[in-house]
Amino acid sequence: MRQFNLTTRLNIKAICIISIFMIFFTMHNQWISYQARIAVLSRNMDRFTAYLQTVIPPEFLIINEESVAGPISLEEQVLAINNKVQPILNNIFMPSSVVKYGVYSSKHKRIVAIGPELEKPMLSVETTWCDIGDASCSGEKSNSVVWYGAQIMYFVKPLTFNNEVVGYTFACINLDRVRQEIFWANTQKLLLGGIIALLIAIMLFQEIFIRLKKDLALFAEATVAGQSKGFESKIPELTPVLQYLSEQTDRMARLDRLNIIGEMAASIGHEVRNPMTTVRGFLQYMGSKPNFSEYKSQLDLMISEIDRANSIITEFLSLAKNKAMHFKDSDLNAMICEVIPLLDADALRYNCHIKLDLNEIPPVCVDHNSMRQLILNLVRNGIEAMPDGGEITISTAYKQGKVLLSVADQGVGISPEDKEKLGTPFFTTKENGVGLGLAVCYRIVQRHNATITVESEPGKGTSFLIKFAAAAMPQTN
Repeated sequence: MRQFNLTTRLNIKAICIISIFMIFFTMHNQWISYQARIAVLSRNMDRFTAYLQTVIPPEFLIINEESVAGPISLEEQVLAINNKVQPILNNIFMPSSVVKYGVYSSKHKRIVAIGPELEKPMLSVETTWCDIGDASCSGEKSNSVVWYGAQIMYFVKPLTFNNEVVGYTFACINLDRVRQEIFWANTQKLLLGGIIALLIAIMLFQEIFIRLKKDLALFAEATVAGQSKGFESKIPELTPVLQYLSEQTDRMARLDRLNIIGEMAASIGHEVRNPMTTVRGFLQYMGSKPNFSEYKSQLDLMISEIDRANSIITEFLSLAKNKAMHFKDSDLNAMICEVIPLLDADALRYNCHIKLDLNEIPPVCVDHNSMRQLILNLVRNGIEAMPDGGEITISTAYKQGKVLLSVADQGVGISPEDKEKLGTPFFTTKENGVGLGLAVCYRIVQRHNATITVESEPGKGTSFLIKFAAAAMPQTN
């Protein structure tokens, strides 16, 4: 089955919506027009039948049989009356094609004259629908004789002679024809207006789609070039969506880099550490021999560098995707209090102070060792960011079903350019840094199905905010 593209599908939807609106509007407009037309015709026909009362002499409906030689048939009597009344009706101009009018004889039970054109077959049809007494009346009737079975609205007024009702003047509106005329008149107008509106809508949609296609193409090019952040579309409503996509793309790219580094760590970390352990053992052995006493300082330096490399590998292994974690519901405030003694010692060396703002929070499902490492890394980064001393605030809170952990410092801050690279393995702004501390933090946050956001401004400090799901078991892979 053929698949339509997005533009075609949206154009079809626009056509359907406008068509439904047109149908509804047409039906409503026809009903209003019909009611208005009937109201006008009703007023005019009531006046018209009253006018016929004044121009039709009632005595014309009476046949004086004494003045006629011999008896005459009913049909001959009707024709005789018609010869007198029909010329009067023929001289009346009726501009409407939905109205018939005439004169009815009560004695003969026949229509004896009809306009605007004479219809002789009508004179031979016996009917009693006009016999309504000596009062005027109006109403609706189905299967009308005058209009050959159509639904009509009629107006009747009596003709009296010597205080006796001898007949009636009448006017009949063909309601079926009124509806038909209104339908075609309104349909033509609405079709024309609807087609114009549809063309305008398609042109507007087409312009929007072309603009959308261009903006998406530019956004794709900016994403490939790594410049999608801050991208602004010519369509203002699209800009927040593209910014969200840019953020998610950067996040996924960062996670992909962490996954690659993690796989590398798992595969080569142990293989590198094993020979280094052997080398360190031989260096210690040589340093203990008198023959190498004059090289003691060099050997100690080599051992310290191997230890430093070993610590880097230890952090590198923390990025491993398959590193075992043991999740259980834990009190985050209690874990923070456990590591505070270790952090206070580091803070004193740098003339820093650690402030706690721990609020009541529900348990969170975390790996205990990973959380300790996360807190230690974030706080130590904050301490190292304040060479002249300052205050680090560790706070917890519970909002909208999330447990929040915040670590804020008063350090030098992070530039917008460097902020985008945070969490990238081996990226660091420290002279002696390795660039794995924050990468490990981001990896821990990822494996806990949590989120981490950074707020920083150069010269005003940095704040890391981690959001955990309260008492929810995260995925272990």
